[in-house]
Amino acid sequence: MLKFLRVKNFALMEELALNFESGLTVITGETGAGKSMIVEAIAALCGEKLDEVSIRTGKDYAEITGIFEPNPEVLELLKKYNIEMNEEIIIRRRIEKGKRQFAYVNDQIVSLARLKEIMIVLIDLVGQYENQSLFNVSNHLRLLDRFAKVEDKLIEYQKLFNEHKKCLLELKELEALQNEKNQKLENLKFEIEEIEKANLKPNEEEILIEEKNLLQTGEKRASLIDEIIPRLYEAESSAYETLASLIRSIEELSNLDPRVEIKGLKSIIENTISNIEEVYRQLIDYREHIDFSRERFEEVMERLDLIGRLKKKYRKGLNELIEYLGIAREEIERLERTDIEAEKLQQRLNTLARDLKNIAGELSKKRKGAAKIMEREIVKILSRLGMERAKFQIHFSEKTPDETGMDDVEFYISTNPGEELKPLNKVGSGGEISRMVLGLKTILSEADRIPIIIFDEVDTGIGGRIAEAVGELLFNLSKNHQVICITHLPQISIFADNHILVKKEIKKEITQVNVQKLDEEMRKMEIARMLGGKEITKKTIEHAEEILQKRRRSG
Repeated sequence: MLKFLRVKNFALMEELALNFESGLTVITGETGAGKSMIVEAIAALCGEKLDEVSIRTGKDYAEITGIFEPNPEVLELLKKYNIEMNEEIIIRRRIEKGKRQFAYVNDQIVSLARLKEIMIVLIDLVGQYENQSLFNVSNHLRLLDRFAKVEDKLIEYQKLFNEHKKCLLELKELEALQNEKNQKLENLKFEIEEIEKANLKPNEEEILIEEKNLLQTGEKRASLIDEIIPRLYEAESSAYETLASLIRSIEELSNLDPRVEIKGLKSIIENTISNIEEVYRQLIDYREHIDFSRERFEEVMERLDLIGRLKKKYRKGLNELIEYLGIAREEIERLERTDIEAEKLQQRLNTLARDLKNIAGELSKKRKGAAKIMEREIVKILSRLGMERAKFQIHFSEKTPDETGMDDVEFYISTNPGEELKPLNKVGSGGEISRMVLGLKTILSEADRIPIIIFDEVDTGIGGRIAEAVGELLFNLSKNHQVICITHLPQISIFADNHILVKKEIKKEITQVNVQKLDEEMRKMEIARMLGGKEITKKTIEHAEEILQKRRRSG
């Protein structure tokens, strides 16, 4: 739903702010007052190209802003393109003299193509504009399906179709695998044998590197200990012998002079000797366990070299190589099962293909039945709109089944006697086409999920009974959509829930277009003007009151 429109410096509109409501809104005004400018502003929000001539004389830029209530389809597109989602969507267009045009969705700059893609699911502009959803053939099947109420059956079909697609892909992968199966099996078995033969252990490489480092320094460590032990304990001048000699000297001193207190001194030296003896024992033990075997060093280096080659070959760490053994064994089992799996997949594909064909046939039958009803109802509506000799057909053609089934459909129409049926998007534009679209929209009202419909030329060349029929259909359409319509006819205006008057005023040689929302009394006067022209008489006012009252009574 369009909630608010602001226009600045666009064409003859200096500044315009307009709130819109649900239901049917009519826009009226004298010929040349600028009614279509409002639709042109909305069209700009839908991605229609702006020219610099759109900028109001004397201004440097034009800007148009619209606030919309989103529908699910728009929210899906915003999510797809990572555009911020809020409770409202703010669309803004800006053009500056001598500069490029800008388009924004929720203050995020977008291309015109992206803007059109978003707005085409929100607004249908019926008239001289590109984004008319009914002229897009890709929408015809979707509209027919909604009219036929086959969406549940279509969902059932699509689930099977997606499963069939998945199975087909899996079968192709298996078939491709079959061609490489023997070579791959041979490779896997060789890899398993090679890795198993290596008899790898978790974290083995770290342990071997540590051992290698110890082996490399073994000779040097043994040499150092051989140097330390004599100096510590065994040599005549060792620390041990020196301390023992000290104790003997202190004892001799004590014998020579009883006053000397040696007990504490002797205890300290004896503790030190005890510590030296412990260090000596530990060093002897460590020395006995030092391994600097050249043979063992070569074994360790060969083992590390083997691990390194396997890591490089398989591009995996040691622990990953061990895990890969299990993966490779599982892959061999899977490859050896591929024949059975391929046969099962083929059987499933055959079943799915049969079920798809049956459901596609059911869908097609329901569609064709609904198409006949839809054709009759649309012809009936077109007759009410003054196209008594119009013909409408839904053309079916069979296609390679896809996610929508096996049917391609396209709407064909002929609005005049003697003219052959033509694709809807090949028929010219104008008031007749606008009424034709109104007829189609009326029949497809519940099926068509585009929430906003704007009619620009729907009343061209009609009056009387047909104008009243147009008004009634617009009103009925507005029960499921927000409908905005530019009209010159009172027969249409009386059906409106909301009435907007457009006026062109000239002040100090400057032309300005203004708009005004009409209350009931103002609306009566505007309809009186539409009935009688510039001169509003008591009679035209009474006539306006009469047709408004009649409309209120009819509901």
